[in-house]
Amino acid sequence: MPIENRHFRRAAVLGAGIVLSCIPPAVLVAAEAKPASPYRLQWNGSQPMARDSGSSYVLDRKYRPAEPAPMPQPSPQPIRAELTEPTPPPLSESLDAQPFSREIAKAAVKAGVDPVLVHAVIFVESRYHPTALSLKGAIGLMQVLPETAARYGIKDPAKSPQANLRAGTLYLSYLIRTFDNRLDLALAAYNAGEGAVLRYRNKIPPFPETQQYVRDVLAKYNEWHNIAARRDYYLTRTRAASMEAAIEKHAKPFVPPYLAGTRLVQSETMPTAD
Repeated sequence: MPIENRHFRRAAVLGAGIVLSCIPPAVLVAAEAKPASPYRLQWNGSQPMARDSGSSYVLDRKYRPAEPAPMPQPSPQPIRAELTEPTPPPLSESLDAQPFSREIAKAAVKAGVDPVLVHAVIFVESRYHPTALSLKGAIGLMQVLPETAARYGIKDPAKSPQANLRAGTLYLSYLIRTFDNRLDLALAAYNAGEGAVLRYRNKIPPFPETQQYVRDVLAKYNEWHNIAARRDYYLTRTRAASMEAAIEKHAKPFVPPYLAGTRLVQSETMPTAD
């Protein structure tokens, strides 16, 4: 070792001893009693760039504080459209509120007649009274004559509303087909008889009662058809609006179960755009 280095080290040791002798004993005891740090420095040899940046040492992993355990993330819940069944227009505006609506619909469908037209005929004929009886002997909801009912194997059209509806709807269906789907002529024949319409060469007979009858039935038919159309339109639009609101409420669009997990793959034979 060079002489100047030995003199330098000897001076450093003597200087350190002088400094330690100047420190009070209580301070030295407190320093010795201080617990050792749980951390120690380790050379960050795996990061050569750290030497240039001044951070050449990193904490050893085993002396680092424990990392918090990952919090369990809630599994995503399937998005469901929160639909509320829209409230239809008041029942007073619907044919469902009329008496015998279920029986009328059943008989009309079997006979191939629009149920709304049957409702209009019943409203004008009997105002939905199942025991109504006219001066000419017409009976029941649809004011069917016994001889007309007999054509369809119904002996007593007043026996039950179902029997009366069956005879009336079958006869009305026959008249509509006979007069080539002309509702005005079919209704005129229902009121005055098919022979009267044929005598006037497929025109409404000039009978005030028959002409007024046709106007009344068609007016009620159009009125109730408009209500039914508005009811269907209302239900369709409100269901669509409810679906859109439910989808917009969520972060991502609703995917039907049968599309979940699927993806589209373009076929090799599929033509592509240039």
